[in-house]
Amino acid sequence: MNKRFFISLLWSVIAVFAACQAVLAGIPQVQVKVILISVSGDSTVIVPGESSPTVLNVPLKAEFISELVVDDGKEYLLFPQWTVTRTTTDGETSKTDDFLKRQEAVTQYEFTDYGKFQVKYAWSYREKDSSGTIQGAEVQPMDFTIDDSELKLYNAFSPNGDGINDTYKIYARSIVSMKIAIFNRWGQTVRTIAGKMNDLLPSDAEPDNDGGYLFEIWDGRFNGDVVNDGVYFINVQAVGAGGEQYDKRADINVLKGLGTGN
Repeated sequence: MNKRFFISLLWSVIAVFAACQAVLAGIPQVQVKVILISVSGDSTVIVPGESSPTVLNVPLKAEFISELVVDDGKEYLLFPQWTVTRTTTDGETSKTDDFLKRQEAVTQYEFTDYGKFQVKYAWSYREKDSSGTIQGAEVQPMDFTIDDSELKLYNAFSPNGDGINDTYKIYARSIVSMKIAIFNRWGQTVRTIAGKMNDLLPSDAEPDNDGGYLFEIWDGRFNGDVVNDGVYFINVQAVGAGGEQYDKRADINVLKGLGTGN
């Protein structure tokens, strides 16, 4: 049993125990959960104090469910407040904004945006025939991340001028920024690129059906000349639209002998 799971389980046990004690004392409590349903139908349930164990993809349907729990024979009215915040990353800067607010005990929403989301739930209640409203106990936030980003590095190209695979390309989808360095076997840097994806992509770049881009980052030249055949090394650090951090390394095989060009 890992530490994170144990802490989550402990908080759940404590919450259930406290709720039971409160109900036994006749104090209304609330049960809260969020069900996240992927396009494939797979579901993830998070409860207060928990985070989704996996990064999720859009479109993502969410069911926000809360229920008043009381055992004193009285009728109560529940006044819920769901607040969802979204944190996005732009380069090395993160920004958090209010994303969604709802005031129903049970409500639904379909997420089509990327980011780190935090669900907060506040509530109050009163007896049905009373005019006095009572603030409910604090509910711990629930977190999940939606990030459909992808980064692929390839391992060979042939800069020989034959028009076939003459430049080294990488594939990126939903990437907001990246830093790229290419080295030779002696550790010399032969190519560097850094910046936001909107600035790095050519103005005429067209995305594929999944919204990704295959774009050129190196023509095989160093100091004006095409490099010799051999193995080179690429290191890419990137940030996905939902905050996913990438640190990828790969070999690049330069094979000018392939094809008929010079």
